[in-house]
Amino acid sequence: MNFYESARFQYAAARLMVKLAQFRKQGRFVQNITTNTNFNILLAGHRDGSFNINIEDPGQKAEEDPFINISLADLIAYVTERVVEKIDEAALAGGARSTRDGASVDGGGKASTSSALDRVVEDVMGGKPLATGLTPSDQDLVKRRVAEVYREQRLADNSTAISRIDFARSQKLIAMSAPLISEMATALRKSANTLEIQSSSQGVARPVLFLDRQMAQEIETAVVDQEITPILGDITQFNKDNGWGKVKIEDGTKIVSFSIPYDILPSMKQTLIDSMKRDAVYLQTYFVRDRGGEVVRLVAVGILPTPTV
Repeated sequence: MNFYESARFQYAAARLMVKLAQFRKQGRFVQNITTNTNFNILLAGHRDGSFNINIEDPGQKAEEDPFINISLADLIAYVTERVVEKIDEAALAGGARSTRDGASVDGGGKASTSSALDRVVEDVMGGKPLATGLTPSDQDLVKRRVAEVYREQRLADNSTAISRIDFARSQKLIAMSAPLISEMATALRKSANTLEIQSSSQGVARPVLFLDRQMAQEIETAVVDQEITPILGDITQFNKDNGWGKVKIEDGTKIVSFSIPYDILPSMKQTLIDSMKRDAVYLQTYFVRDRGGEVVRLVAVGILPTPTV
């Protein structure tokens, strides 16, 4: 079946069934289906456990002269790197305190817990199963970081092709993708505990995106600005390996986290580190806001020369 047509059918059928259930109960139905108006009509799987949807992409041929010749998984990596928040230092310091053999690691310092997570992630990427001693929250943290690392590898491997996506096209991609990824996250309201996108090539599956319910809730309520906003800020934290950091904005009265997409991190990293020696860094950012319009985090995509007073 054509994926778009079958998905549209499933979406339309789901809305129809819920609206009929609403009418059956109340003699009326609502235009927008929310958590409170979504009746518990279930999709019965073949068996208990995961529900998998496999999408086949034939790819592109060179003679088709595509604008950018990368896989759909690579483009998913590109947009989710900008829409989904990176793992922060607090999360890194708070979980995955297990070594390769499942023994406990002293969690006294940030370095020990971070290196413990790195070791577990390396093992999983090397084909080993998750350590049995990990808590469910730590397992999710490892899966999230594994997806991030594979996503970063994709962006690094395709950096030349991805560089063809200029600011204008990137803005359009984010404006289109952010609300649709938010729609995908609705599955984690009640139906699912986690959502994972994997890419499979020649029998090898690698994750591109991992969401748990907490991450999905943030994505659902967040709105990514469609325009780039330059902003002066004082960088207080910066992780040069994954691009996560914290910055003071609004004359130092507010601290928010920011992330630099991995495909542009190499070109921005040293400039950012040098700029941090001054009080203010002039960042080109997308604002990510909550439903009330308040800025909750930033996606930094460039650095401008700091204006002179």
